[in-house]
Amino acid sequence: MKKNIQTFAWLFSAGSLFVACNNDDNSTIIEENTFGAAELYFDNGVNGDKLVLGSSYSNSNSETLTINRFNYIISNIVLIKSDGTEYIYPKAKSYFIISEEADLHTVQLENIPAGDYVKVRFGLGVDQQKYLEGETAQQEFWDYAVQHNLTWTWSTGYRFINFEGTFKPAHAAKHEDHEEPETGTPGLFNFQIHQGSNTSTDNYREITLNLPTTARIRQTDKPSIHIVADANKITDGRNKILLQDNLNAAGTNASIMGGENLIKIAENTLQMFFVDHVHNGSGSHH
Repeated sequence: MKKNIQTFAWLFSAGSLFVACNNDDNSTIIEENTFGAAELYFDNGVNGDKLVLGSSYSNSNSETLTINRFNYIISNIVLIKSDGTEYIYPKAKSYFIISEEADLHTVQLENIPAGDYVKVRFGLGVDQQKYLEGETAQQEFWDYAVQHNLTWTWSTGYRFINFEGTFKPAHAAKHEDHEEPETGTPGLFNFQIHQGSNTSTDNYREITLNLPTTARIRQTDKPSIHIVADANKITDGRNKILLQDNLNAAGTNASIMGGENLIKIAENTLQMFFVDHVHNGSGSHH
């Protein structure tokens, strides 16, 4: 019942905002050589429900996940007009962290040429060009990523996604003779999915999303682009990844940090985002 109430409240909120978006000012005048701002707001969910850390969610793999951490890196933002013209946000300023546990959801963009934008493109993770710039060029963002558990602890590099929690397998009875020492509960296991690049594969991905409503950037109008990130897609997208099949040799913990499954997860993340609505006007509106 609690989950249903949360779902209803989340959908009601989104629906109310959609109506509000339709009532925005219809300003069509674009003054040349003027600039404005925009924001991307990332609302984390799980298969249509709002993501609440510590709550449990079942997927089509018949596994029940309790999510305790969902952090990721957004980068290389590009805004696109209907004629295909692209505004590439300055690369040096185009790396951001979204963190459910730290309540970081908003990406603020400034000094954008005024115009009507119909698509947004962004990277999930850190591209090789940025990484190869070296320590001096990325020190500030590196330190920020360390604070939010988005760097490897055993090797130099970024975690593009840090997705962690506990899970009950589809056939929990098979595993109830094992007691996971950290959870202390028979049939309940930890999981960690850390997407990043490694020596064999580059798992950085770029996502392009259509906007359901044109984002009107003006000197006095700051659109808010509300993007939903569906954490369920990580293991339950185009590729179905059973955590149960990734248990370690002791049968106590499932970790995916490399190999073929991480490549499949990187492909799944291309489906993870969609734009729920765009709010045109001044101020922040979620």
